[in-house]
Amino acid sequence: MKKDKIMLNLYAAITIILWALGYVMTRIAVRHFTPEATSFLRYFIAALSLLVYAFIKKMHLPKFKDIPLFFLGGAIGFAIYVYTLNVGSKTLTASVVSFIVSSSPIITAIIARIFLDEKIGFKGWISIISAFIGVVIISFYNGGFNVTSGVIWICISAVLVSIYNIFQRKLLLRYSPLEITTYCIIAGAILLSIFAPQSFPQVKTATSIEIIAILILGVFSAGIAYTCWAYALSKAKRTSEVTNYMFMTPVITTFLGFILIGEAPHFSVYVGGVLVLFGVVFLNKRN
Repeated sequence: MKKDKIMLNLYAAITIILWALGYVMTRIAVRHFTPEATSFLRYFIAALSLLVYAFIKKMHLPKFKDIPLFFLGGAIGFAIYVYTLNVGSKTLTASVVSFIVSSSPIITAIIARIFLDEKIGFKGWISIISAFIGVVIISFYNGGFNVTSGVIWICISAVLVSIYNIFQRKLLLRYSPLEITTYCIIAGAILLSIFAPQSFPQVKTATSIEIIAILILGVFSAGIAYTCWAYALSKAKRTSEVTNYMFMTPVITTFLGFILIGEAPHFSVYVGGVLVLFGVVFLNKRN
């Protein structure tokens, strides 16, 4: 029992660090690669690594009737999500992107209230208001709330993550978290393959740093990170034991962004970020 708890914490911590690193590597990658190329190459590499892992673990193939569901999940949770994330990352710092995306549990609660009739409660609404104000502060004081700033693109990516979180509940009735992640990422890579012809030529003109960034995004921030996340979820009695770690992602991202690429966030990012994190933490503790 104690060993499972240790492994849960280890897998979750590894995931959060790799996801935080992913936001920084995305900033490096989109300096050269287009959002389309960054999206395809990231999940093409991730899909290849997960295919190898699935073969070694002799993972069961999905049922034929569920294949459309995996493609829908791959589109929402990976293909379209990563494209909007990459577009937004071209004009926003890694810390701003991370803070906004970290509001996804709040959005998930709202979507669940609308479509699944799940109650939010007083504490839930306080959490939602806090997170919303935080995102507004980050948006307005980071260059204006407009499409060119990238904020709207990142907000869209946060909504997509939230929809995916609810969508995968349907698949969890028949598949393990690892199987869902693997098949959705592979489906996402297939959908993104329409960008393959324009992606590979960009690799030829990329610097070694930009290529390393893409490799880290695919192998570590996608393949290994999502695999570790699935294992952490499988060892948890309650989902919150794992998802609580997500609160640290923006903090680690801000630190890595400053250390690796010299991004120093505006003071408003810290103020707004604290409100977002407070909202997410308070929401998680409302029951």
